[in-house]
Amino acid sequence: MKAPDAAVDVALEVERAGYRQRLEVFLPSRTAARELTADAVREGADVGSVIRTGSDVASFADEAIGIVTEDYRPALQCRKSCSYCCRKPGVLVSVPELLRILQHVSEEFSEEEVSALHDRSSQYAAQVRGHDVNRATDQSVACPLLVNDLCSVYEVRPLVCRGYNSTSMEACRRAHTDPSVLVPIFAPIKDATDAATVGMAQRLGEAGLSDAMVDLGTSLHLALESGAGVDSVLRGELDLTSAERVEWVAELWGLVSETAHQLGIRF
Repeated sequence: MKAPDAAVDVALEVERAGYRQRLEVFLPSRTAARELTADAVREGADVGSVIRTGSDVASFADEAIGIVTEDYRPALQCRKSCSYCCRKPGVLVSVPELLRILQHVSEEFSEEEVSALHDRSSQYAAQVRGHDVNRATDQSVACPLLVNDLCSVYEVRPLVCRGYNSTSMEACRRAHTDPSVLVPIFAPIKDATDAATVGMAQRLGEAGLSDAMVDLGTSLHLALESGAGVDSVLRGELDLTSAERVEWVAELWGLVSETAHQLGIRF
C-alpha cells in the first residue's frame, strides 16, 4: 500500500504546486487592475475615465500575457482568421469594456458598418434568446463583431478574448461541434485576464459603479437597437438586465480565495 500512497502524495503536491504558480499570476494581476481602476476613476466616473479604465487594464493584461507566454512551450496555436472561439455565445465583458467598444464603433465604423453590426447583433440576440449562454453548446453563434473571420474591434477587444488561448487548433475545431471536447489552454494567460477583470470590477463596485459582467453580443444588440449613446449607458439609462451576470466576479473570486486558503496562502 505504501507505493500507491506515495504516488497519491506526489500527485497532490504537483497539483498544489500548479495552483500556487497560477495564484502567483492571479493575485498580483488582480491587485494591479484594482490600482489602475482606482487611478482612472479617482477624479470622477465620467465616460472618459471609465473607458480609460478599460484601456489601462487591457494594456496591463497584454504586458502580463507577454511575460507568461515567454515561458510556455509548445507554442500556442492561435492564428489570424481562426475564429472557432469567436463563434460561441456567452462572451462576458465589464461595463468599461462595453463602453470602450461602443465608443470605438461610433468613432471608427461607417454608417454601413454600424448598420451591419446592428443586423448581426440582432441575429445573435435571437439565437441566444431563451438559452443559457453559460452552458456549452454545439450551436455556432458568431460574435456580432466577427467579420470575415476577423475581429472588427481587435485593438479594443475585451479581456476575455485577450486571455483565451489554445494549444491545439484541432481541438478547437472538434470542440466547435462537440461541447464535450476540452480545449487545452495555457492557464496563466487566462488567469492574468480573469484576475484583471475581477480586480477592475471589484474596484468599480467600491466606487459605486456597476461591477456586473454583461454578455457582449446581447449588450451590443440592446445598445444599437435603442440608439443609446455611451453616456446614457454609463448613466444606467439602458436596461442591461437581460445581459447581466452579476454573480460572475464574486463566484470566481470566492473560488480563488478558497483555493488560496486551502494552500495556506494569505493575501
